[in-house]
Amino acid sequence: MTITTLKHGEESTPLVAVTMLALHHLLEQEPVAFYDLVMKCRDRDYAFFGNAREKLQERALVQPDGTVHSSIRNIVLTAVTGNDAE
Repeated sequence: MTITTLKHGEESTPLVAVTMLALHHLLEQEPVAFYDLVMKCRDRDYAFFGNAREKLQERALVQPDGTVHSSIRNIVLTAVTGNDAE
């Protein structure tokens, strides 16, 4: 298995690829859910808006209890830059 080095550690290359694809589609189709995911990765206490949690669970980006797996968090935080909606 190949490994990709990210800002906050190493992750499986296939997981990185699949997660990046999911993030790309999420940004295009559900920008509010994308924003919520980024905010949740930055702040574990962040509360999801509306049905964003369900949309993220459907894409396996959030666990059933609403937390973000550390590998997903690492990928999201590496992929996203900036501090606001831009």
